[in-house]
Amino acid sequence: MTREVVIVDGVRTAFGRMGGALRPYTPAQLAGMTIKGLCEKTGILEKGAIDAVFAGSASGDVNTHNLARYATLLAGLPYETSSTFIEMQCGSSIACINNAALQIQAGLIDTAVCGGAESHSQTYYKYSTAVEPYKAIAPAAAPLRLAPDDADDISMIAISDLMAEKWGVDRQSCDEFALRSQERAAAAVEKGYFKEEILPIPVKYGRKGPEVTVDKDEHLRPQTTMQGLEQLKPVFADGVTTAGNSSGRNDGAAFVLMMSREKAEELGYKPMAKWVVGLDVGVDPKIMGIGPAYSNCKILNKMGLKMNDIDIYECNEAFAAQNLSVIKEMENMTGETMNMENWNPNGGAIAFGHPNGASGARVCIFAMKELVRRGGRYGMFSSCCGGGLGVSTLIENLQGR
Repeated sequence: MTREVVIVDGVRTAFGRMGGALRPYTPAQLAGMTIKGLCEKTGILEKGAIDAVFAGSASGDVNTHNLARYATLLAGLPYETSSTFIEMQCGSSIACINNAALQIQAGLIDTAVCGGAESHSQTYYKYSTAVEPYKAIAPAAAPLRLAPDDADDISMIAISDLMAEKWGVDRQSCDEFALRSQERAAAAVEKGYFKEEILPIPVKYGRKGPEVTVDKDEHLRPQTTMQGLEQLKPVFADGVTTAGNSSGRNDGAAFVLMMSREKAEELGYKPMAKWVVGLDVGVDPKIMGIGPAYSNCKILNKMGLKMNDIDIYECNEAFAAQNLSVIKEMENMTGETMNMENWNPNGGAIAFGHPNGASGARVCIFAMKELVRRGGRYGMFSSCCGGGLGVSTLIENLQGR
């Protein structure tokens, strides 16, 4: 008999800009601090134990191959805590959540901390030791590739524009979507939605400078206007993608505490959500952003649900053109019209920024908490992944219904 899996709670750092408030910290350090903060918030180490940590990142950490293990030890967890690192680009922490859930469901572990981290401020490069010698050429960084075929290994901006062309998304729609993301995020911040989930991070920028506390998302642009967005030039002359309708490159970490329902009851927790099912799919790398349409609809079909049976959709906003294409393709596949009040209702990565490895856990936290606020039943969170993947998770509200 399989066991029910629940999500107790989650925390994240504020999301910083590249070169901004969180710049001194590596992804592993951000992850370690966030895991420790989650343990303290939930009291899990006083009540019981964490069996496993699952942590993801798109680029990893300059100091270690296994970011999950490094962060586990930085958080002060016992040596006996297992640690699994998953790299699935922007969907890394959703993959962590799904893989942990399957182990809990199977009875292999009882409790897990799942999420991820990224620091674009701490980007590093690799150098090959197998380059032909004696060429009198300085070492060059190894190129980062997401696909073996040159035709598939194209830039994310090119993918965004290609999707816009394929799904008939124009520049105005992209800018309107970006403005919507900024406005919804600003409204949610004004309502105080994120104060309880953001872990204050102490930062000292020099030996003599004062320590500051970072507890507010840094990437938000609440003063954004349609006129301002329209004035931005597209990255490629014939494209629709601009700096204003794209996600940022950011720093941050986010993690959730998961366990079996029996363990939650034993420890006296009142979980926020039940993990129902999670899966991933492969798609053409040239249109990798469409992945969530297929992973979302695969879950709907598996569970016998209609598109609008889902009360909250959280889909990582890689680009406005990408999200709008996902919505169009889901409508094509289901024959339904998306209720946009349920789609990223508090804004997305265009507003908050996109620390790749952390974004999946961030959308999980957003989905859980908005379900509770609305008293809805089902939430789905998803992400596209560089290289041609989509990953999704269906959760069910366990509070406020």
